[in-house]
Amino acid sequence: MPMNLPPIDDLAAMGLAWARVMPTVTLVPAFGLKALPTSARGILGLALAAAIYPSLVPIVVAERSLPWAFMALEQMALGMPVALAAAIPLWAAAQAGGLVDVLRGSPDGPGLAVIEGRASSFGVLFGVFASVVFLSTGGAARAAEALSITMNSTHPVFALLVVARNLVSGITLSLAIGAPVLAASIVLELTFALIARAASPAQVHALFAPVRALGLLAIVAIVLERIASLIALTVRAPF
Repeated sequence: MPMNLPPIDDLAAMGLAWARVMPTVTLVPAFGLKALPTSARGILGLALAAAIYPSLVPIVVAERSLPWAFMALEQMALGMPVALAAAIPLWAAAQAGGLVDVLRGSPDGPGLAVIEGRASSFGVLFGVFASVVFLSTGGAARAAEALSITMNSTHPVFALLVVARNLVSGITLSLAIGAPVLAASIVLELTFALIARAASPAQVHALFAPVRALGLLAIVAIVLERIASLIALTVRAPF
């Protein structure tokens, strides 16, 4: 048990655990991103590391002859598949929301975005919703449990398969949300084109942009419950 080991081993195991969880804390939107300062995310990483560091003690004992910096880099690499598996569905939800904003002609989001990049309004909405679902359904505990499993060091192919599966799930989520909105946008464009041709030479083009935006918003509102259910289903099973 860690309590019977020298304090230096406990400290080394804690440092390795922190190195393993840092990719997750850095990449997963649910753990703050721009909403938390870097120091706060470091403290959050220490909190998660404290939960899993006993599983790192055997590594410290077995690899005591290796430099600690080398072991820390190894643990970061082992923690990366878990970080990607948890982050991909959340990022996919945010990107699907961004597609909705692009189609309705409003790609720029609010100035106080809580996710990285040029976040749009629906991108922030879907991203925050996915993060709330991730945290409220025990996503942090599942991530900590996955990070504590040291079998990934002996079976890296399994970890890569998990990442690939979640990448496919993220693409599927984006397509499932974006395809109906894209189809509706095409229908609206064709409808407006026919109206413009029938109303020529009347100037009706100025009305098209706001009507198209309102039409897409109405369609999103109609299917919003299904979109939320799909996001929740994808986010709850990343591991």
